[in-house]
Amino acid sequence: MRRPIPALALLLCAAPLLVWAGDTTTTLTLSASSQQQVANDQLDATLAIQETQDQPAVLADHLNRAGNQAMAVARAYPAVRVTSGQYSSWPEYNKDGQITGWTGKAEVQLHSTDFVQSAELVAQLQKFMLLQGVTFSVSDATRKRVEQQMLPDAIAQMQQTAQVAAGALGKHHVRVKELSIDNGAAPRPMMMMMANKMASPAPEVATPDWQPGQSQVQMQVTGKLELYP
Repeated sequence: MRRPIPALALLLCAAPLLVWAGDTTTTLTLSASSQQQVANDQLDATLAIQETQDQPAVLADHLNRAGNQAMAVARAYPAVRVTSGQYSSWPEYNKDGQITGWTGKAEVQLHSTDFVQSAELVAQLQKFMLLQGVTFSVSDATRKRVEQQMLPDAIAQMQQTAQVAAGALGKHHVRVKELSIDNGAAPRPMMMMMANKMASPAPEVATPDWQPGQSQVQMQVTGKLELYP
């Protein structure tokens, strides 16, 4: 005589079948992005002095004096942050491998969102230093503000695409399960490069009239969504 199967055992056996039969959810992964052209509001510039001297001590003295002079001039422009850049020296050799002199290079770097003071300071430093390059970009504060403005638009685009996909699959509801936010790769800044050959100091240097241009700021979202009836 067969023993009856307990009701609990029947329920446990049937549960996976019931879940499988009633599971009509579709999982969808989508990405959407929002882009905006933003005016560059930050300037980064590098100036340098390069010399060749017979003695390394004389070379170091000249480079140090030039760097100190640059820092002294920069104090009159409080809106510009000035930092020391690369500093290096190396021997010069003749064809017989003998040292004939020493060459050195010292840099200062400018960082500012005030283009007027930056341009004036660069003109002052160009009297005894070479401008190696200028980069225009979107400052961190501006980028963060713009990204926050673009985020709702990127999410709305993703949800709109999900609604279209849901309709095509016969679903009526969309639920976001996971969401990741990415501001994308850093855009290439507008750059102005100068020759690396030192020129004779000029008594007066005209203030440059720079046009900083624009950069593209991008906000991208990727989400895992569930579509269900």
